[in-house]
Amino acid sequence: MTPARNSREPNTVWLAPSATAFSCLCEQCLDAARVGGATFADALAGASVRGAFAAESAVTVARCAAGHESVLRRVERPLGLRRHDERQMQLA
Repeated sequence: MTPARNSREPNTVWLAPSATAFSCLCEQCLDAARVGGATFADALAGASVRGAFAAESAVTVARCAAGHESVLRRVERPLGLRRHDERQMQLA
């Protein structure tokens, strides 16, 4: 029998360009907890994935306690708007 962790594609977690730490939830663990009837608090505790992310890395893989993979990727900041729109919020 194939383990459940190989039955789905890994989570993809997008990180800010300056991130050096992360915290996310494993979707496969959340699904397993839901099917198993776990309480919401227990599901969150079991699905939590945390760690460090090297500043020079663009992508890495993290694993939850059950061994499911989450792919961590940096996302570039969007380009500034090319034209001004009066409906846009202005920051002073």
